[in-house]
Formats: sequence, C-alpha cells, structure tokens
Amino acid sequence: MVQDGIRRKKMAEYQHFDGETYITFNIVFATDNEVQIAVTNRGKISVLTYDLYEDENGEYFEYGCNYDRIYI
Repeated sequence: MVQDGIRRKKMAEYQHFDGETYITFNIVFATDNEVQIAVTNRGKISVLTYDLYEDENGEYFEYGCNYDRIYI
C-alpha cells in the first residue's frame, strides 16, 4: 500500500549470508526511494536507512563494503 510516498508493509524479514554468519534484515518502513531496516549482525541491532534501487530482478538495497544486493 502506498500513501503519500510511504509504502506500508508488514514486518518483512530477510537473511543474508556474508560468508561467515547470517545477517538478518527487518523492514521498519519504506518510501519510494529509501528503506529503513533493523539490521541484526553478530548480536548487534542497528536501525539504518538505505537507498532503494531497481533492476530487472526487482527492488534492492546495497549492504556492506562489497555492496551486496539485498532484494526486497
């Protein structure tokens, strides 16, 4: 649902394996061009905002120093 540029979603959860451990992403909210994520990484929880991008596979944000694409 989009209202005033803000997309309301259920608390979606995604996991990413960085080669060593799993990192968990929980969407707090998303707009047309940004997404706010609660990131659980090695026991630490951070709430961060990422730019949203889109390609032929769907919407994604880039995470970490390798800019891994996390599709949502």
